[in-house]
Amino acid sequence: MKLDNFEFPDDLMYMRGHIWVKIVGDEAKLGITSLGSSLAKEIVHVDLPENDEEFESLEPMASFETIKSVTEISAPFDCKVMGVNEKLLDDPSLINTDPYGDGWIIKLRILRRDNNNLMDVKEAVKYYEKILDKEKERYKGIYE
Repeated sequence: MKLDNFEFPDDLMYMRGHIWVKIVGDEAKLGITSLGSSLAKEIVHVDLPENDEEFESLEPMASFETIKSVTEISAPFDCKVMGVNEKLLDDPSLINTDPYGDGWIIKLRILRRDNNNLMDVKEAVKYYEKILDKEKERYKGIYE
C-alpha cells in the first residue's frame, strides 16, 4: 500500500514506532518503515544487539541516531536475536536509502508471539496517515 510517496508492503506487519516486521514461521526480520526513515532524515549511527540476546515484548533492543536525536527500537514480541545487519555499522544510511531491503536491522527467533503490538498494513496506513498529516500541518507553508 502507498501513503503519499511512502510504501508500506502488504506482506509486513507494523509497530507504532515506524518499525516493520516480516514474519516467516518462527522467525522475523525487522527494520524502519520508509516513512520513519524519511522523518528521521539522515541516520548516522546504529546500536545493534548481540546474537543470542533475548528480549521481552516492547523491551528496547537497538537504537539509531540522527544528527538530532536517538530513537530506540523495541522488541515486537518475546524474541531471541538470530542476526544483525552488520553492513549498518559501516553504512547506517542504508536504512534511509533501502529501508525494506539492504537497510533491514535485526533477524529474530520468536519465543512467544503476541500480536498486540503489531498492525496489519491497513491498520498501519491509517495510523501513519495521522502522523503524516500532523507533520504536514507542522511544516505547512514551508513546502507549498
